[in-house]
Amino acid sequence: MLKIRKSKFLTILFSLILVLSIYHGNNIEKVYAASSYVNKVYMDKSRYNPGDKVTIYADLSNTSGTNFTGTLYMEIAHNEISVYTTSQSITLNNGQSVTKSFQWTAPSTDYQGYIVKVYTESGDYKTGAVDVSSNWTKFPRYGYIPDFDSNITQSNTTKQINTLSQDYNINAFQFYDWMWRHEVPIKKSDGVNPDSSWTDLFSRNISYSTIQNYIKAVHNNNGKAMAYMMSYAAREGYTDYGVNPSWGLFQDTSHQSQLNVNFNNGKYLWLFAPSNTSWQNYIGNIYKDVVNTAGFDGIQMDQMGQRDGIYDYNGKSYDLGTSFSSLINSVKRQLNSNNSLKSYLDFNIVDGTTNGWALDDVSKNADTDFNFSEIWWKSNNYNDIRNYVEQLRSNSNKKAAVLAAYMNYNENLGPKYEAENASFNGVDIAVNHSGYSGSGFLQNFAQQGDYVQFTVNVNETMNYPLVFQYGDNLDNATRTIYIDGNKVGQVQFHPQGTWDKFVYDANLNVNLTKGNHTIKISYDSGDTGAINLDSLTLGEFDEHSVRLADAAFEASGATHIELGAGKDDTVMLPHEYYPNTSKAMTGTLKAAMKQNYKFITAYENLLFDQNINYGDQGNQYININGEKISGDGTEGSIWHMTRMTKDYDILHLINLSNETDSKWRNSTSSPIVKNNLSVKYYFPTDTAISNVYLASPDFNEGTSTALKYTTGTDNIGKYVSFTVPTLDYWDMIYIKRAVNTPNNDQYEAENAIKTSVTTNTDHTGYTGTGFIDGFAEKGDEITTEINADAAGDHSLIFRYGNSTGTEATRHVYVDGSYVGILHMPNLSNWDTWSKASLNVNLAAGVHTICIYYASTDNGGVNLDNLTVK
Repeated sequence: MLKIRKSKFLTILFSLILVLSIYHGNNIEKVYAASSYVNKVYMDKSRYNPGDKVTIYADLSNTSGTNFTGTLYMEIAHNEISVYTTSQSITLNNGQSVTKSFQWTAPSTDYQGYIVKVYTESGDYKTGAVDVSSNWTKFPRYGYIPDFDSNITQSNTTKQINTLSQDYNINAFQFYDWMWRHEVPIKKSDGVNPDSSWTDLFSRNISYSTIQNYIKAVHNNNGKAMAYMMSYAAREGYTDYGVNPSWGLFQDTSHQSQLNVNFNNGKYLWLFAPSNTSWQNYIGNIYKDVVNTAGFDGIQMDQMGQRDGIYDYNGKSYDLGTSFSSLINSVKRQLNSNNSLKSYLDFNIVDGTTNGWALDDVSKNADTDFNFSEIWWKSNNYNDIRNYVEQLRSNSNKKAAVLAAYMNYNENLGPKYEAENASFNGVDIAVNHSGYSGSGFLQNFAQQGDYVQFTVNVNETMNYPLVFQYGDNLDNATRTIYIDGNKVGQVQFHPQGTWDKFVYDANLNVNLTKGNHTIKISYDSGDTGAINLDSLTLGEFDEHSVRLADAAFEASGATHIELGAGKDDTVMLPHEYYPNTSKAMTGTLKAAMKQNYKFITAYENLLFDQNINYGDQGNQYININGEKISGDGTEGSIWHMTRMTKDYDILHLINLSNETDSKWRNSTSSPIVKNNLSVKYYFPTDTAISNVYLASPDFNEGTSTALKYTTGTDNIGKYVSFTVPTLDYWDMIYIKRAVNTPNNDQYEAENAIKTSVTTNTDHTGYTGTGFIDGFAEKGDEITTEINADAAGDHSLIFRYGNSTGTEATRHVYVDGSYVGILHMPNLSNWDTWSKASLNVNLAAGVHTICIYYASTDNGGVNLDNLTVK
């Protein structure tokens, strides 16, 4: 009899269990354990054209204590469908680390995302993502580059861009503040060749070779390099460079006071009329030179935000908010005619909000390649962002959207050390000025030899921002910083005009190894000025708010420009001035961001496709047993967001269970993890459901999991019921279904989702199996899904009964957006039926139609059917 040692038998049994395949129709779901041999999966490029060769790398290591010989498998899936599998034999000696590769030919279908799973029979696996798109602007994952100093070597630039491209799938980069002047970005002292370096608006050193190295590194990853440029501004002394003040914008009718931005360092940006054709031709030629000389792929156009009550040179009132599209379209034509392959263009809609300033002009009229919008205080809440993204994309035929949204803005976050608790010399503790933290602050920090020394303990080796909170009345002050006795740099402190104001805009980035360190801030011989010192913070982003905000942006249909190339590490954007690095990502946040970017790449078609339509924000779709839910991002709830495509209903669940103010920007508590959520999701009766899947950046490495489900019908309507195994920050459930188009495009009301109404058959002349009765109270609602075969204008024709003696009205919503009031005149009796209609424009595909009894509506009606023509 063959004998097998107990330990080996258990290992074999465990491996067999872990690779058990569960069949769901033609789909296969493989269940695996956490990684043991496979550590990382990544691609050689950030984006591929259809038919390209894709190289997939897997970093492997063996720390098991014994040698391993087995098989390395790879599976590639589009959403839930497996499209390719392969394997290779491997041997890993104990202690060995190797990188293995696979080759795959990208399919011919354009604009598709894929998830790649690499695993062994031992039950370990990791995933990566592939974007097959011939044009990056279809699914932009935008990063940034803020520094171009000459001490950044070519190997630095290659490493930084490889990390962002391979670990985070970034496919385009905004080169921020790389210019010499805003109207002459490339300095050419001889009039022909770029200088080797120049200084920018804020006196930073800019190396042309560093710019070139970054562009080369971006192109090597099949990414695109976008040159940041102000669209309508020139620096002081602009007439020396061929710019004419007659093109300008002015605060008065006699062109005496040109509109400007004063940086309080002797430098200005003077503003010009975007619709002025001379300015358009001038700046268009500058942009062409940027592309032709430096090799950029396009232009990121910026502006300074809302300006009202302004005039052109001739004293005519000027509407800046409707003028940008003229400039954008002129520039686009010039770039296209110069080199159509390097003519990518986007424009910043500053302070983006629903129905906001300049929104319609840019999103509806401008020939940009994707929408870009900087978010400030007019879209503060989660649902503000959702509504804005939906309007922004709807205005532009669902053009892709990128948000510049600065996390934890105006928050001093991270481990804080109070100065009064540090060791110090030559200073003393005081409490006589307001605004300090802790029990006091250190004053009289004003003489050579004064110092304050903190002892800190850090949990991981990384680059840390040292953020000093201080008071400074009048002086431009400096202090020298020492780490463990070694001089590392100098920090500047800025006058605030009062001692009763403590700010935290003085910072320096240093690398600290895990463990204890001393940080000394000293008044050395080269330092100046007097300050009060309040505290030192090791600046960090709040992981919970970042993950929830990204979930909100991405589920809404927009990506987030937030990751950049730091001098020593990947950085995250805390501020509108991109070189600001006052907060850092912890190791756990970096890991979460890698999972997030892999997820949005793999499932780009379920998140960002142009054929995605929006669902209603009401709760009539969904019930989660025992949980507070909301369709509008209410704090303390599970926020549900619905989307539809031809083949799927998509349900996003975002865990706001521990939120207290619903503001996406602010730091927050960790969500309360939800397990085994019992969900009912409602459909019109005409819908046929075939499968339910879950995918999440927080669960199972982003792989799709088929959920068991049942269907049924209750007083609300037809539903599918399933259990969500866990909700950490964000889950995406996508339900495969078919919306059957009925004969003559006539959707019976009794088959719809019903809120506080009933069905009946007690009046003659109805169609189908009955009609909606009791549609007579505020809050009553009927929701259905319809299938529009073609894009264009459609009539929504409602067949109704009304014998109340007065005209009845209802609010009508399409895909959650209000489209008008339905007027239903009084009829002779309840056995008489008539029709009332609204005209709407619909994209091809599945849409929700909601007829709602709002607070301003009146009159009871019976509703028989909806015909879509």
